[in-house]
Amino acid sequence: MSMRNIHSATVAGIVMIGAIAFCIVFADMIAPNDPLLIDMDARFLPPSAEYPLGTDGFGRCVFSRLIFGSRYSLGIAVAIMSVVTALLVPLASAAAYSGGLADRLFLWTCDVSMALPPIAFVLAIVGVLGDGIPNLVVAGVISYWGWYGRMIRSYARTEAAKSYVIYARTGGASFLGTIGKHILPNIASQLIVLLAVGVGDVVLMVSSFSFLGIGLNADVPEWGAMLNDARGMLMTSPEFALYPGLCVLFTVSAFNLLGEGLRKQLSPYGRGSGHE
Repeated sequence: MSMRNIHSATVAGIVMIGAIAFCIVFADMIAPNDPLLIDMDARFLPPSAEYPLGTDGFGRCVFSRLIFGSRYSLGIAVAIMSVVTALLVPLASAAAYSGGLADRLFLWTCDVSMALPPIAFVLAIVGVLGDGIPNLVVAGVISYWGWYGRMIRSYARTEAAKSYVIYARTGGASFLGTIGKHILPNIASQLIVLLAVGVGDVVLMVSSFSFLGIGLNADVPEWGAMLNDARGMLMTSPEFALYPGLCVLFTVSAFNLLGEGLRKQLSPYGRGSGHE
């Protein structure tokens, strides 16, 4: 595929995600200050060379916290989607191909996951195990199990019903061989689009939980937590809410653009000029 045929939304998404990845990798070099350092003598300082976006109510560098916040917001989202992918792609594909009891049991687990809102799982797990990134990842995986499980299963089920898969099965192809050689490669493009958009969705979920004070410690420089800290200063210092809000918007938009561009590029009905 030549660069000329890459959809413009895909390019925009890749560039934006690349900028976020740069901040994640080089946060220690970009951030001018320690994001956790509290200096009550430097509270609410205006932007300067030392503090590019000023300081918050605890004297912490806002710019540094935003930079390091990318590691938490996007890092947790990628961790959740990685576990979801590693678990659901093989399980959903195997259930769809097998049919029968295995398929019904898998759909039952999805229905159980979808029966309760995500915040219920987060509150339950955090209430039992306490705050922390691993617990938040577990809660996120359970929360998204149902919806993504059903979507992946539907892709695999549609592919498994095609004649070439049936011929391979009746011809003696093994269970794992059929899934690995025929089903997964042919639903890969759909999975890529689904999971790319999913990362942006999970970023929004993680920030929402942090905004509510759930899952992460109060001092963690995460964008949702920064929005929570800024609630009491909306009238006097609205910029403290604007900065992390823009970071969340930028990240979610980046993955949505990437997903939309890939959908148009990879769909057999949406291929065409990269400048649609």
